[in-house]
Amino acid sequence: MLVSSRRGETLIELIVALVVLELVGAAALAAVLTAERLDRHATRGAAEDAARWQRYRELETLSSCVNAPAPDTIPLVFPPTVDRPTLPTAGRCGR
Repeated sequence: MLVSSRRGETLIELIVALVVLELVGAAALAAVLTAERLDRHATRGAAEDAARWQRYRELETLSSCVNAPAPDTIPLVFPPTVDRPTLPTAGRCGR
């Protein structure tokens, strides 16, 4: 009976396994960092959208706008921010 001298894993197999694990770990880390960056971007964008909406509603509820004798539009331009481009719009006054 011959006893095989090839027991266990070789050094090359262990190195390959470590490289594969490192690649998987790096990909997982990149995915987590990307998700975190996108979440920050979305949160800031939502806050800016809410601020723009609040400003638009304030324009609509001004007494000079609500009590306007004839329907009219008022140009309103929201400046660009880090997460949003310039937004030109118009507010409607009067009834």
